[in-house]
Amino acid sequence: MTAISTSPDRRGILTAGTRHRLARVARWHPGTREVPIPRLLLGGQNGTTGHQFADAMGDPLWPSRRVVDGPHAEMIERGPSQTDQEILASSYGRMAMTCVRHTGRYFAATDEEGVVRQARQFLARAAGEQTPVVTGDHHSPPGVPVLVVPIADSDCYQVLDGHHRIALAAAAGETTVSVRVRRGRVTTPLQDLLRKMSWLKGGRELYQPLDAPELEALWPTVRCCVDRLESMESFLRDRLPSLSGRYLDVASCYGWFVHQMGELGFASEGIEQDSLGGTVGRLAYGLDPARIRFGDAVEHLRGTHEQWDVVSCFSLLHHFVLGRGSCEPEELVKLLDKVTGKVLFLDTGQEHERWFRSSLKGWNPEHIRSFLLEHTTFDQVLDLGPDRDAVGPYADNYGRHLFACVREDRSVQG
Repeated sequence: MTAISTSPDRRGILTAGTRHRLARVARWHPGTREVPIPRLLLGGQNGTTGHQFADAMGDPLWPSRRVVDGPHAEMIERGPSQTDQEILASSYGRMAMTCVRHTGRYFAATDEEGVVRQARQFLARAAGEQTPVVTGDHHSPPGVPVLVVPIADSDCYQVLDGHHRIALAAAAGETTVSVRVRRGRVTTPLQDLLRKMSWLKGGRELYQPLDAPELEALWPTVRCCVDRLESMESFLRDRLPSLSGRYLDVASCYGWFVHQMGELGFASEGIEQDSLGGTVGRLAYGLDPARIRFGDAVEHLRGTHEQWDVVSCFSLLHHFVLGRGSCEPEELVKLLDKVTGKVLFLDTGQEHERWFRSSLKGWNPEHIRSFLLEHTTFDQVLDLGPDRDAVGPYADNYGRHLFACVREDRSVQG
């Protein structure tokens, strides 16, 4: 190995060439390491960054996708029998043509014909043919390790160079690849978006489930939500002739419940203060932001004469009890009562939680049930039991009871 001279020139300043060589060495961690293939996520193409290429593709979740779930792996799975048009219409073809439009080329390809040729060379390699790899045009020389950079607050890496090699390794049954790791860290557009949400205040927590590999290890999901959905669905199946009608989730966050209740058959909507919640919901669940009304929930509820068959309001009431809302807690539940046709599902902070032991003194399940009966016109308020969120770092919190506030169906009364 040739030593890199750090001797200054005659003026006592490192030459430009020396500075460049030093920077190149300092930029990478020494040696290589084996990384599980599922922890390698898509990065930029043709010298672009992950963010830049996500913008070019119009797909903010591009850098949140595993290489094994991306265009390179899909091209191998589709196989060599594809027609030229099928190649161009594939995710690989769209990726390559995006590179051509935004950077002028994709490897040596500068047009559709070149993209098809590049794809067929790749498919030939996947089939075991010993096709030569011409270096240059962003083709790495044979034998060099995959280049990656760590993703912040994650156990995943963004690929800088080597997407094809990773897809080929995965197709061959390999579980790890050798990588060289660049110093520093990058973020994904999804991480950046989540950190901007007002309730997070720059932290890293998920208030509803989000399926993204870079969030799995170090972004805890505060509320699992599935437990409450299961309770709601079971209760409604016993009470309603069918899972249909209108549903509203007040303080809908990313819109997980809006999406799930829509999947069950409801015409579902939400109210959410932070408009970024709609962006996350569109990306994560394919939720139409037009189904979310953005702004202060109290103002929306005061200003509407609409009614929804089923309404939910999770973890909002206690903020009003603590004086953080735009009205008294009694008015909030009266407004929820007004817009509910059949069933209101509600949970709220309780006194047993560590962070509320003093501030919500007396707010236990029996008091909450009595409060709801006193300040609404529902015929029944039923306690459906606690959530399953009092685990891990939140073991001393949550365990909030879910209440079903029910209005009798007077249409069947004599």
